[in-house]
Amino acid sequence: MFWNTGITRTNSNKLLLIIAVMLSAMLLPSFEIRSSLPRVRLDDALIFGVFALNLLLGLIRRAHPVDDFGLSYKEGHSRGLRVINRVFLLFIASFIVSNVFAGVFLKIPFGVRDVMEVVTLAKYYLAMTLALSLDLHEGEFMSLRSSFIVGLGIIMVLSWGQFLNLANMNAWLTPFFAQSHLDNLVNANPPRVLGTFDNPNVMGIVSVMSMAFFATWFYFQRNERAKAAILFAATGLTIKLTFLTISRTALLATAVVLTFLSLWAMFKFHWKKDILLKVGLLFILTMTIFLTSPRDFTARISEATDIKTSTSAQGHILRAGSAFVFIKESPILGWGTAKDTMTTLVDDEYALITRRYGVIGLAFYLWLFIRPAIAAMRRARLLNSYGFEAGIREGKALLSIAFVAATLAILVYNITAGAFYNLQLMTLVALFMGLIYRTEGESD
Repeated sequence: MFWNTGITRTNSNKLLLIIAVMLSAMLLPSFEIRSSLPRVRLDDALIFGVFALNLLLGLIRRAHPVDDFGLSYKEGHSRGLRVINRVFLLFIASFIVSNVFAGVFLKIPFGVRDVMEVVTLAKYYLAMTLALSLDLHEGEFMSLRSSFIVGLGIIMVLSWGQFLNLANMNAWLTPFFAQSHLDNLVNANPPRVLGTFDNPNVMGIVSVMSMAFFATWFYFQRNERAKAAILFAATGLTIKLTFLTISRTALLATAVVLTFLSLWAMFKFHWKKDILLKVGLLFILTMTIFLTSPRDFTARISEATDIKTSTSAQGHILRAGSAFVFIKESPILGWGTAKDTMTTLVDDEYALITRRYGVIGLAFYLWLFIRPAIAAMRRARLLNSYGFEAGIREGKALLSIAFVAATLAILVYNITAGAFYNLQLMTLVALFMGLIYRTEGESD
């Protein structure tokens, strides 16, 4: 396998590459090389660059193909690789069939921009298999968790700096991340933060996913009071960060994730006093953050409840509605990718996928998210709710619970936005998926 050769032959080098890709996806925007060329992301360059180098070194060392390409996988690795291959092959098959159908019967041309769909899929596949190839022991797990927390800490500091406009950073630093959305941040009433992302809505869903990690550890891990207090505070900070983005979709996802994790925890621990106290404390904290928010914030939230007066909701409906017109004409196989002839501005990603690849493509698109969630559910069952075993076994089970909650957040987010076509966000999700596939079926 291409990650078991070349410069990622060793587990430590794989770990370093994963951390570099994760942090660049979390903290860095895309870069413009030339105005006539597409913008480039550092995580894209790392993934494709190391992949190409590994293939080159693999060809040079063809005298030892078994050692270089790692044909003797561990069971957890080989099983995960087979599942990932099937998931991506099904989605690519729907892509090919839809575009052939559109070209032959609907006379829709296939353009150069449409080829980038395959490049996007290739990136997610490589990111997922890179994480899958990592032997996740205690040291690797701690390194990944610490790196993520450092990256999230930087995002939080920058977000609060944007909200308060410390050192006038919205004039000199914020444009580095999102020039096109400055009005949403600086001139909006109320102002919205976007952290290191190009849109407050993306920042919002990343914050919700981060909250899922902290809330999972707060609920399901048996912690000392000091550690529980730290996790409680971290959960509150990520909830507040979501509120600062004023992303209404992210706020809905917050409610879904907290409700899901709270119910899971209460049933898991049989409604014991300790877990009821934790659920109650987190509910009080969330309501306190909501009720103490500025009046402009609550006004924006209330505005979304009335479709007649909500310009945002009307815009979402209008853009998704135009896609449904085409879906009715070709519901099974769709109209192909058709980026040159049809608009890509469809706020509902489910509608966009169905318009392109039909209900068959939509099923395979959903399977891309649901299949690792099923794997995570299987792993989460191994969590011993009565034991005190700390370490990698418990860490993997908790990671799986957090992934299920994060998947729910993404599925909510895709109703009015889209994770799949956001290269920055989906890279993080793909790495997360790869780790979940790696842990599926392992015996530790």
